[in-house]
Amino acid sequence: MTADPPDHALTGIHGFGTTMLAYTTDGQHFISGGFRGEIRVWNAATRQPVGEMRGHRRAVRAILPLASGGLVSGGDDGRLIFWRNGQIQAQREGPAVTALALFQGHVVSGHPDGQLRVWSADTLQARHTIPLGGGVRALASHGNHLAVGLGRRILVLDRTFTPRRSFPAPHAPRDLQFSPDGRTLAAGGWFRLNLWDMASGAMQSVPTEHNGLLTSIAFSPDGRYVATLGRHTDSAIRILDTADFRVVKRYQAHDLCGSVVRFSPDGRTLASGSDDESVRLHRLDKTPYFSSGATPSAH
Repeated sequence: MTADPPDHALTGIHGFGTTMLAYTTDGQHFISGGFRGEIRVWNAATRQPVGEMRGHRRAVRAILPLASGGLVSGGDDGRLIFWRNGQIQAQREGPAVTALALFQGHVVSGHPDGQLRVWSADTLQARHTIPLGGGVRALASHGNHLAVGLGRRILVLDRTFTPRRSFPAPHAPRDLQFSPDGRTLAAGGWFRLNLWDMASGAMQSVPTEHNGLLTSIAFSPDGRYVATLGRHTDSAIRILDTADFRVVKRYQAHDLCGSVVRFSPDGRTLASGSDDESVRLHRLDKTPYFSSGATPSAH
């Protein structure tokens, strides 16, 4: 099948692989993390590097930009670091960090030891530790809901960090994401995109063109599309219409396993990272997709 090349590729920027990507809340910069622990900041318009931060000793697994202009990062080395203007303002050490989310004004970190940890967003002072009985694979927040991806289930916590609902999952959820309207929760799975309706808890499993695990997914800011990235036997990118999940755009595969895909806040650019040490940028405003434009739960 025909697949478009990226509009720009930043090659060789993270030795042994790009492991995480995030856009700043204002969309002016994007941030990439690497397998060796380095974090790089890029101008989103010019695609030029504007800063580098080194504080992790191993792979960066989570990057959480804050509206204040700082960011929090976590990695395999167990370090949780609060950065501002490229400098470390606070850091904590513990078990490996698998995921980060901002919820109720706090930073929430997930770990393989079955503990959910809650921190102040500006100083990383410990606030709560919540035992979950299983290693945390992914986190996502929207409004008063915090979704926690575990081995074969998803816990939904309320604003007091109390578990209120549990959704079964066929596999460990990969890259848990809320739709922009908060009505749908989605995650990558083996060969399929899995979605849960937040009102009913019903799960929909959508077959995809990927030949293995969907390692990363991302909703467009307007909720019209969801991007999927493969890992094990392909690293291709597909963009699906959220109304019927037909493929509306195909992008060429990375040279090695895909790791992360993210939309810019204005929805005009899709960034992807891979074990091939690159970040690729795809301009989405060049070709309209003619989407009918709504997530399934909105129908």
